[in-house]
Amino acid sequence: MNCPNCQTANPESAKFCSNCGDSLTQICPNCATENPLSANFCNSCGERLDAVGAASLSTQEKLLQYIPKELLSKLETARSGHAMSGERRVVTILFCDVKGSTAAAEQMDPEDWAEVMNGAFEYLIAPVYRYEGTLARLMGDAVLAFFGAPIAHEDDPERAVLAGLGIVEGIEPYREQVRERWELDFDVRVGINTGLVVVGEVGSDLRMEYTAMGDAVNLAARMEQTAQPGTVQVAEETYQRVAPLFEFEPLGEIEVKGKQAPILAYRAIDRKARPRRLRGIQGLSAPLVGRAREMDALQESLRDLRQGRGGIVCLIGEAGLGKSRIIEELRASFDGEEHYWAESRGISYETNHPYGQFQQQLHHLWGNGEVVDAPIIRDRLMDGHPTGEREPAIQALEVLLLGGSESTGSGLEGETLKRQLFATSLIIWRTQLETAPTVLVFDDLHWADSASAELLTHLFQLTDSGPILFLCAFRSDRNAPSWQVKQAAEVDFPHRYREIELRPLSDASSKELVGELLTISELPPKLLEVIQERAEGNPFFVEEVIRTLIDSGAVVHDEAGIRWTASVEVDDLVIPDNLQSLLISRMDRLDGDVRHTLQLASVIGRSFYYRVLQAISEATDGLDQHLSALQRVELILEAAREPELEYAFRHALTQEAAYRSILRKERTSFHLQVGEALEQLFPERKSEFAPLLAHHFLQADDGRGAEYSVVAGDEAFRMYALEAA
Repeated sequence: MNCPNCQTANPESAKFCSNCGDSLTQICPNCATENPLSANFCNSCGERLDAVGAASLSTQEKLLQYIPKELLSKLETARSGHAMSGERRVVTILFCDVKGSTAAAEQMDPEDWAEVMNGAFEYLIAPVYRYEGTLARLMGDAVLAFFGAPIAHEDDPERAVLAGLGIVEGIEPYREQVRERWELDFDVRVGINTGLVVVGEVGSDLRMEYTAMGDAVNLAARMEQTAQPGTVQVAEETYQRVAPLFEFEPLGEIEVKGKQAPILAYRAIDRKARPRRLRGIQGLSAPLVGRAREMDALQESLRDLRQGRGGIVCLIGEAGLGKSRIIEELRASFDGEEHYWAESRGISYETNHPYGQFQQQLHHLWGNGEVVDAPIIRDRLMDGHPTGEREPAIQALEVLLLGGSESTGSGLEGETLKRQLFATSLIIWRTQLETAPTVLVFDDLHWADSASAELLTHLFQLTDSGPILFLCAFRSDRNAPSWQVKQAAEVDFPHRYREIELRPLSDASSKELVGELLTISELPPKLLEVIQERAEGNPFFVEEVIRTLIDSGAVVHDEAGIRWTASVEVDDLVIPDNLQSLLISRMDRLDGDVRHTLQLASVIGRSFYYRVLQAISEATDGLDQHLSALQRVELILEAAREPELEYAFRHALTQEAAYRSILRKERTSFHLQVGEALEQLFPERKSEFAPLLAHHFLQADDGRGAEYSVVAGDEAFRMYALEAA
């Protein structure tokens, strides 16, 4: 078989070209089975395969032109270490194909059809890369993309749906071109599903080509096959994760080949004008608990505001500790008083969108959240702006809000544009605070672009002019622009600055939160213990563990109320998928070798001895640097130095997420290495370590697991710990 890229002859069984490394296989869009590129029909399901036109788009150079530089850098970082090796991951899969391509290809000359598809692929690929998806496979008339591998984001399902909507909307102009030139009417359809798959790199070029196995991939292919032309169809798993953000049309149950039960499907229509919060459990609610200190500090800032004094508050805490919920409670306490309150929110896939948060603020100020146009900008700037400065101000805001599409063509750019924009923004918000006490909320500021952060720090000087409160909520990421905002506030405006650091809830507050959410008269102690162990005081984690209990049947929530059942062993509960995605997204920001060290440590356990990790680690020379890096990003901490140097994961769920990302066959090998390391390093403590040794050897399917289980059981019996025995 000749390689379509370089024409080198290869064996029919080859998957990659021996000369250029290009892929020589294609995935069936019906069943996701891998087939030779030369195959006309799928070896598994018999579906027709059309590879015409794929060859000219299979080169690295063709694809690179669509990859944003920022994404390319992240992909190259992922390739530099173990992040591209085989892993278990929760991934959102997007299939997209051209409807009716087989018939069209038969009617047209192959060169013409190849030209049509080459033009179409530009519109299919660009939205995938825009939302940092990975193009896994190009087929004759289709693409397969992953959101969540090798780079995970906590909002991958949202990104995938946005990419799908971008594809069906963005290709419309090209459809018109094709219709006019070739008198051909074609359309695209998109299918999306989310689930656990095994992914692994199989290519060598920057397409990051993957094999992906798992039922989730097959179901995504079925969603695409049953979708109507020009639509985006998602399965139930994806819908559950993004329903508050998009308008959907329920399609009911769809019969899917290979599935015993029908699958619920939904058609994505558009973004919601007023999206709801993703977090929380439908039908369950709880008052804010355990945050009296934080609310008192915020109320003090509001009292200053009522008395005409400005202020800056930084609300800092890791994901899930309740920053947004606290802001909601604060706003509710301020209702009924004369004030102006506006919120903007950082968006993870718009971190390179200049002044994104200020665009949101101005849309709120002038358009009640709706996009404003040029006439509105001009009308609003007539008040408060000196006559001679209005036109430059209008031009600057047109560039900011309209992207220059309706601008006056003044040529404002670079440093001149920035100076004008900063000066104009000062006048706008000074005018606003003179009309009413003003609260500007910048939520999820860790995702803000650097331009928004710089403009925000420039506006802090307004706190010396009157009643304006800047409320900034973000995670403690020292590399994000939000950290520069914090530093500028505490250094330049210490007399106006207040910092509130959120800590995990206490055991008592966690118990109270569980009791408020699960109004069960006699909550089983074992259930409460499991929730507290998994969540460790993080309110979002508490909610997600409870959601898992409901999904598993351990807790029933229906018209009759909420009740506990004994039908499920709570010890067997797995980490929720969306929580795993959040935790894996933190891991994916690590260098490859550091990430691999974290995975090895997760096999040892929640806490681990340095010498044991050193014994099983390939990176002995760099181990100290890896552990220091993991401490800096607060994934692990130093637990003890005597009698052994010992580390521990800060959160049990982080350890569990890292562990579950490892392929099971690799876990077996790692457990064996850990067990043997413990035997060799601590021969005099085998009896003490018997439960731990039993665990590792049992997981390794090694006969020593039974031997150490007996030793551990006898020791527990002697101590009259009968349940453990």
